[in-house]
Amino acid sequence: MRDRALTFLERFLEVPEDTPEEIRRYFAYWKVFYALAAVAHVSVLVMAWAADIGFLFWFNCVSIPLFIVCYVLLHRRYYRLAFWMANGELILHGVAATVCIGTLAAFNDFIFPVVVMAFVQPFYSMGRSAFLAGGALAVAAALSYFMHDRAPVYELKAPFDTMFEVVSPIVFAVAMLAMVLPFFAEVRRAEAKLREAYRESEGLLLNILPRPIADRLKRSKGMIADDHDKVAILFADIAGFTDISDKMPPAEVVKLLNEVFSTCDALADRYGVEKIKTIGDAYMVVAGLPGSKGDPEEVAARLALDIERKMWEIRAPHSGEPIKMRIGINSGRVVAGIIGQRKFAYDLWGDAVNVAARMEATGEPGRIQTPEAMAQALATRFEFEPRGRSK
Repeated sequence: MRDRALTFLERFLEVPEDTPEEIRRYFAYWKVFYALAAVAHVSVLVMAWAADIGFLFWFNCVSIPLFIVCYVLLHRRYYRLAFWMANGELILHGVAATVCIGTLAAFNDFIFPVVVMAFVQPFYSMGRSAFLAGGALAVAAALSYFMHDRAPVYELKAPFDTMFEVVSPIVFAVAMLAMVLPFFAEVRRAEAKLREAYRESEGLLLNILPRPIADRLKRSKGMIADDHDKVAILFADIAGFTDISDKMPPAEVVKLLNEVFSTCDALADRYGVEKIKTIGDAYMVVAGLPGSKGDPEEVAARLALDIERKMWEIRAPHSGEPIKMRIGINSGRVVAGIIGQRKFAYDLWGDAVNVAARMEATGEPGRIQTPEAMAQALATRFEFEPRGRSK
């Protein structure tokens, strides 16, 4: 029974797929409002019939189908018409019921939901919504003033006077609560979606920029440019990639590159270095930016060795041979910053970068090449082999 009730509720609150985005957050709320309004009018109809209040009885006989029509109009995308029909009925109902049986039953309070509904819509600005709400309040105030010293059309007798006096405020309170709670629930869901979207966008931003740079970019729109006295730059590319890719379908090429670069990304995260970019089959990272730990030259060297080891585990699909990479590393002063207004990129410039790129370009497959100065700085921690003078 409980599962059936939940299934019914889910289907009732379901929003059609073709509903415009600006309407979606209000759609289920309006449906609940129309349904509750119809149920409330049924209770008033029963009490009017029992108390022999003919006008109020027939008024509700018209009002109940009207809210059903509003429900149908909502699903047929006549959103404004349904909105105005429902709110117009509430105002007319409050006026008619108050004139019929007086203010004792507090039917004039049924005009106040219109004040809430004036803001629960995407059609009008806040100023116009406030004007609509003020109009509804003015009608309620004028009605209360008009009926203050006047006798109602129908004189309620016991026990109907007590029945109307007790039931009407309860129905009004429940209706108001039912109006407010779904909207608050929808607001919470919207806020949860915004938080999730923020986390996703934050994650995407951190995949593009180092966290300190991302934080500065969010705080300021000015130019970001930094001078770093000593960082270590690593360039790596797949040896013979053109020949390898020529023998593979496009999907396999992308799959291979994804495997290679995902492996490099995992190692970069382990060593705490910053990935700068990939260009074709080339991969660039930097060690020694603010927030990183360890000697940047040693970190880059150990990362290079691990990349070479890991590449032996990845095989070219067409030949089964392990992937070999040319790796070049260098250290020195660089300028770092963000360039571009659209699809911006964080990049490095300087002679140290150019030399690292040249070390990779002139290197040998499966080997790591460094300039002599960096080799001397790391001589006590790693073994190096001189290549001799270039011809």
